[in-house]
Amino acid sequence: MAEQETGPEEQEQQGGGKKNIILFSVALIVAIGASVGGTIFFLGGKEEAPAAAAVVTTSNKPKTAIYHNMRPPYVINYLTGAKPRYLQAEFTVMARDEETIEAIILHMPLIRSEIVGFLTEQNFLELQTHEGKESVRMGMLELVNGILGSYQVQHGIESVLITNFVLQ
Repeated sequence: MAEQETGPEEQEQQGGGKKNIILFSVALIVAIGASVGGTIFFLGGKEEAPAAAAVVTTSNKPKTAIYHNMRPPYVINYLTGAKPRYLQAEFTVMARDEETIEAIILHMPLIRSEIVGFLTEQNFLELQTHEGKESVRMGMLELVNGILGSYQVQHGIESVLITNFVLQ
């Protein structure tokens, strides 16, 4: 059984298939480009006032949230009666300005120290309730914004999120 060799005519037909694919792809790309260009031309218009209004409306749009995890976790010791108790908590702060997050990172030792003091003052039994956790969250929000305000940071944090809260 001898293998059939392809002649020059058959090789030219196979190469022609590749050329057709390439030509079809180029034609498709040109058609898509013409469609997009025509759309932009007809919808772009000569009026610049709506475009300026669009810029104004997008600048009023709130910035995206930026989250910063306040790691490592906070571990606080409590003494209730004769039994030692512990709190392990992790918090994440949310701001909408990169400057605020940078200020938090810069002043993290002071912020952590103040948070430890704040958490130590809390009543262990109250921390077990939803109201106690909400009180901690709101107190930390005020505490961190107070520290940032003392360093003339224009925008404070918007929220404190409790990401881990273990009482033992």
